Amino acid sequence: MATPQRLQTVRRIQRAMATAYAGLGAWCLLHSYSVVALGFTPRYVAMSNETTHLLMRCFGAQAMTCGLVLGTSEMTAFSFTAFGLAMIPYIGWNFWFSGVGPARGMINSLMWLDFFGNVFFMGGSLWCAKVLKEGANKKH
Repeated sequence: MATPQRLQTVRRIQRAMATAYAGLGAWCLLHSYSVVALGFTPRYVAMSNETTHLLMRCFGAQAMTCGLVLGTSEMTAFSFTAFGLAMIPYIGWNFWFSGVGPARGMINSLMWLDFFGNVFFMGGSLWCAKVLKEGANKKH
């Protein structure tokens, strides 16, 4: 049931996701060298160059934009569902570049935090969508 407490939890999850996106995006934008050094294996860190850091900064700027939109939008059940399902490629990326794909060994074990974050974003979004759907069904 969509109680006021559960609806408040939906907004807290939304704010947490927005803060994470904007904060981590700012880190990628402003300190790309530390992100590359912490997230990739030494072999790939050694191959990084200015293009690598430009792309990391572009990724950070996009993440900050996503955090801004997520933090200022009135999310619906549909938008939470879409956002949650949009996490699937990111979860796949974590597996592809860390263990199963031809680029395995590119990211280090610290990047598993990214995997768990993406799972939280997906699960949290789908839970929020469920709560909002329950609230909409209760009104009708």
